[in-house]
Amino acid sequence: MYANLRFVQNLSFIERRQTQKLGWKKNPTTADIKGIVHPPPRKSIPWKNTPLLVGTVSSENGLACLANPPPGIDVVEIRLDRLLQRGVNPQKVQEALAKKRIPALLTLRTREEGGDFNWKSRQRVLFFLAFLPFADAVDLELSNLPRLRRVLHAVRRARKDLILSSHSLRRKLTPLRLKRLLSEFRRTRAQVYKIVGLARKISDLHDLAQPLFYASHMRLAVLASGRLSVASRLAFPCLGSRLVYVHLDEPAAPGQPGHDASFAFRDLRNLL
Repeated sequence: MYANLRFVQNLSFIERRQTQKLGWKKNPTTADIKGIVHPPPRKSIPWKNTPLLVGTVSSENGLACLANPPPGIDVVEIRLDRLLQRGVNPQKVQEALAKKRIPALLTLRTREEGGDFNWKSRQRVLFFLAFLPFADAVDLELSNLPRLRRVLHAVRRARKDLILSSHSLRRKLTPLRLKRLLSEFRRTRAQVYKIVGLARKISDLHDLAQPLFYASHMRLAVLASGRLSVASRLAFPCLGSRLVYVHLDEPAAPGQPGHDASFAFRDLRNLL
């Protein structure tokens, strides 16, 4: 459990000098984690209680939700890319995770996946390894697995849960692309396979929903991005989608609703 902590302490002298020169707000590295923060006990995620409500944290104030989660939230997602982009000291994130009373999902998105932080190639791997002992599950992007093999092996060794994701934020996922995507998913064992696809029209939502019918055995979580994102969060869980994402402080994606959002039947037309 503490192997990764020793790894962080033994980071290269060059990395530490770079941190001193640029400051952690501009170019954070794992060398900014100065003290030893002990990881908390592992918390199991009730994957069978679907749909699970995942609350996303993107700000320093939102970290308080780890110790005081809002009612109904099953998992808190720590968007480390957004936290670092906003200048949050990585040690503060670890300290908040050490006090968590709810399962934590660790996510480090690239900009191509809808993230905020401009990762250097090695930097992202180092942050994954440094924060893995504090998380109960990790979200990895399917297209980045070749660059994250070291992280995937660490996830397996630590027996952390895995969400394997695929984001198509600039073009819609056709039925053929979805079938190919499911075939690629099957090569890597995960607790949940998450698909996020652009949806501009109702027909795009229809295409996105199809895997929930013909591949229901795969434990899928399907969401739309774009104008119909909220509609997908309301409809797809009724069709078997395993996860619903809401934010606990500020939207982590366009159209992401807050955890306390409510909708009336009269609002349905405005969502389509």
